[in-house]
Amino acid sequence: MENNLINKVYDFFNHIIHPNDLKPVSLSIKRCPVTGLDISMQAKHTKFLSVSGIKWYYRYERELYYQFLSVRLSPRSLNKDLTTQFKLIAHSIRNAESNPRNNTRRAIKKLLNDKNSLFNNLQLIDKNKLQEAGLKNH
Repeated sequence: MENNLINKVYDFFNHIIHPNDLKPVSLSIKRCPVTGLDISMQAKHTKFLSVSGIKWYYRYERELYYQFLSVRLSPRSLNKDLTTQFKLIAHSIRNAESNPRNNTRRAIKKLLNDKNSLFNNLQLIDKNKLQEAGLKNH
């Protein structure tokens, strides 16, 4: 009992002295939908792993950084400074979620706006693709 109390006091003071060095403890772990990595060290409103989270993984979880994050860099990006690499990784993560939706929407709109089409192509488009593109009411 006494040892548990000492650990709690130590953790409390350590958190006050070094607030950025500790990973916040939370009951429900918030995860990035693209990478599946814990993003509880970031601001509460974030959805994806951001530059600050990538820096955290680089500093404290180097193995996870190299296993899941550094593979998102192109060979040309490996020669850039760390700050630029972190920004490129974060951009890649955001794009991984939005690009399929945006590309599908663009392709559907191009198909529906084709002036040389003899028929209405809307019936030919898969309903799941319409929903993915956010065009289910089109």
